[in-house]
Amino acid sequence: MPREPRKPDEYIVHLMLEGNHVANLRFNTIEEVKSWYASKFKPKAEDDEMLLMPMKVDNEILFVRPKRINAIHVEPIFSSSVEMF
Repeated sequence: MPREPRKPDEYIVHLMLEGNHVANLRFNTIEEVKSWYASKFKPKAEDDEMLLMPMKVDNEILFVRPKRINAIHVEPIFSSSVEMF
C-alpha cells in the first residue's frame, strides 16, 4: 500500500537581499506563499518603494524594497525533520 506523501508543517521564504542580507517570512501553506507572491510581491517587483512583508512575529514589522531582492528561496519545514528540545 503506497504511503501518502508528508505535508510540510510550514514554509519559510528566504528573501536574499542586496548586501548579502537575508530576511525570513513564514507561511502555513504553499497556497499562502503563492498568493502572497502573485498578489503582493510580483506586481511591485520593479518598485523601489518600501513594501510591507507579512511577519508572524509579534511586535515586528519588515519593510523591503522589492527591487532590492536578488533571490527568493522557499523551504518546506517538516516538524519531524527538526530536532525538538
